[in-house]
Amino acid sequence: MNTDTRELRLSEIFQQTLDTNNDGLVVLGEVLERAGDRGYGFLLILLAVPAFIPVLPPGTSGVLGLLITLVALQMLIGIRQPWIPARWRHRQISPRTVELLKTRGVAVLQKVEKISHPRGRRFARNSIVLRISALIVIALALVLSSPMPFMNTLPAFGILFIGIGLANHDSYFFWAGALVGAIVATVTFLGVGALMNLWNMMLRLFSGG
Repeated sequence: MNTDTRELRLSEIFQQTLDTNNDGLVVLGEVLERAGDRGYGFLLILLAVPAFIPVLPPGTSGVLGLLITLVALQMLIGIRQPWIPARWRHRQISPRTVELLKTRGVAVLQKVEKISHPRGRRFARNSIVLRISALIVIALALVLSSPMPFMNTLPAFGILFIGIGLANHDSYFFWAGALVGAIVATVTFLGVGALMNLWNMMLRLFSGG
């Protein structure tokens, strides 16, 4: 009997995807298949979370930004479910990671569900909204992967909110992500402007002008 996962809560879907195999092994492709049209939201959530780690290895933000951009590009061109290479699709998630996801991951989603639930489902699933989300996510991913100091966490929040909005069909979280995107754009614009002014001042100083 098939279950319409679109009517289930995020935590319920997550729990089911972690129990897809009787042998205790979980394959990434099965997770995405079970997620259905919520797959993009799940991927954005999973890719945004590492950006909140205080100290990341050098180059990690660039890799995260690239992966998030690749996911968003698929959204932009209208692919219904996210595509990943076959070798990744068949990659097994380690039992230790699965256990952590079952305990901590599901608990976090249950907390999210206290403030997020399907609101404006038709809006959140609209193809135009999906493409707008993609453009915002790409812009946030570019800032996330940039060398600008202290600009990892804020874009990650925007991506996380949009991911929750898409995964939970919650238009409120989509608008929260869009608002964060606007804030990031403003801060980036002001930051670039300040750097350009500083650069011009240094040029004048050293040129004796």
